[in-house]
Amino acid sequence: MCGISGFTWEDKDLLKRMNNAISYRGPDDNGVYTDKYISLAHNRLSIIDLSQAGHQPMSNKEGTLWIVHNGEIYNYKEIKADLEKKGYDFISNTDTEVIIYAYQEHGVNCLNQFNGMFSFAIWDVEKRELFLARDRVGIKPLYYIYNGKNLIFGSEIKALLQHKFEKQIDLQCLNSFLTYKFIPSSKTLIKGIKKLPPAHYAVLKDGNLTIKKYWSLNWKVSKNNLTYFISRFDKILVDSVKRRLISDVPLGAFLSGGLDSSLVVAINSLLRDDPVETFTVGFGHKIDEFSYAQQVSDILSTNHHEILLDYSDITKSIPKVIWHMDEPNSDITMIPIYFLSEFARKNVTVVNTGEGADELFSGYAHYNLGAKVLNVVPSPIKNLMYQWYYSPFKRRNRLSLLKVSAKDDKTLNSFLHFNDYPKNPKEFLNKILFFDIKNQLPNWQLNRVDRMTMAHGMEARVPFLDHNIVEFSSTLPINFKQQIFQGKFILKKLALKYLPKEIVFRKKRIFPIPLHSWIKDNLEDIMEEIFFANKKSFFNYDYIQKLIKKHKASKKQKPFQLYSMQLLILLFFDIWYEMFINDKSLNELQKFIQV
Repeated sequence: MCGISGFTWEDKDLLKRMNNAISYRGPDDNGVYTDKYISLAHNRLSIIDLSQAGHQPMSNKEGTLWIVHNGEIYNYKEIKADLEKKGYDFISNTDTEVIIYAYQEHGVNCLNQFNGMFSFAIWDVEKRELFLARDRVGIKPLYYIYNGKNLIFGSEIKALLQHKFEKQIDLQCLNSFLTYKFIPSSKTLIKGIKKLPPAHYAVLKDGNLTIKKYWSLNWKVSKNNLTYFISRFDKILVDSVKRRLISDVPLGAFLSGGLDSSLVVAINSLLRDDPVETFTVGFGHKIDEFSYAQQVSDILSTNHHEILLDYSDITKSIPKVIWHMDEPNSDITMIPIYFLSEFARKNVTVVNTGEGADELFSGYAHYNLGAKVLNVVPSPIKNLMYQWYYSPFKRRNRLSLLKVSAKDDKTLNSFLHFNDYPKNPKEFLNKILFFDIKNQLPNWQLNRVDRMTMAHGMEARVPFLDHNIVEFSSTLPINFKQQIFQGKFILKKLALKYLPKEIVFRKKRIFPIPLHSWIKDNLEDIMEEIFFANKKSFFNYDYIQKLIKKHKASKKQKPFQLYSMQLLILLFFDIWYEMFINDKSLNELQKFIQV
């Protein structure tokens, strides 16, 4: 896990600034390579082969291919063995060197061989060709700017912003952000900065940029029985966890006590000879996860660690967390994960997590609505139902908040994705799951996990998002995902092999942060000061003032914490805007957060 950056001309000063901007992603080593046509930089977090042989940028033996790589290729040893049979010689035990020679042997088709999470760039000296690629699910980030001739890329937006250009907000993306809580496209809030989509690669040759998809799900439902599916799932999940134990540094796991993280830890425990180091965060609140996580730890005999936060901790951390997030994120859980990562890093360098299981196997409550019974509901009603779930700002809220006309508010129509996107699968539940796999996971959840762990130079691995498991989930009949409004049916069936019944069927809980009381006790006045100190031309501040008054007048938590969520999203965006658009420093913004 590392940080990469570069561009298609030579400028050593700019390259150094870009590399320094994301140095925390790779605290163990850094390096650069330049020639007249390319500049490449790398910050290394050493995970496999800790020797200097893993230094990047790395080249093939002839010096004709140069690579910078962020992530892990878990099956690199198998690929390496095949390449050695074809006469390739290796000087390291790194997965990065395997990528170079796999590309040299197979070209872009090398991507089909890789099992892992990755974003990388390869420069072909002789062809003067740049090749960029991103993993299938979008676990690792990759941003770029292309001006029709040259390209600049990096693991994070803040690296690209070292290249000076006029920064403007894309108002349609802001509208999408307020609608979904993330931006379901390759665009970002800053005009001109894009994300290479998951499962895509890009080639820049003679100033021309070509982007192509190399992997997709077909959603062809299998007709096998439940016994077959459970056996198959068991095999590929154990194999996935086993692959993600490859490490030359200490490795542990985040443990909430919920089904997903508990199952990952249970399989970890069976595959390892030593106790698993597990980590949990809480607030001393009655809905904390401490007791659940401790129960699982006791059953699995892990070395368990707890960190207790208070609301002043998370309030004071807001600017720093948003700076590390790189893009605005409406998920408040990023803050406790930030502290949990900092805490865990004292003991381990790699953690396994449970992300992805809900999106693959229908774990969230709103997926209940997508079960077979809703296939008979007319599409407009389906779209309204899911807009109601996804959107913290409904259409009337956005039209009140943003200075856009009803005609310009096109985000509403994007909910038609649920109706006709993709053409296959046919089942409405699978349409929703696919929407979330394609959009919510890479642009929200995985974005959060990457940034909060890498802020402390720590690698997070997600066993449920092995592409073999993702493909498997798309072949399942929906009644093996959802049964009588009970999600993750097959996951629970499999988990009974590894965990007690009371853990497997424990009621699902959201991350325990009572937004209403936190904001009322710590943030209401701070929010008002920040909002009105630096007004944005595209916001209607009468609406924001009314929203603050409504929150102050509310005496208890509203359903779904709606006012709290709306204010929090606006606060996170405002602080992000001041840092990334107006170039305010952390210290300047920190003065507003005094608890």
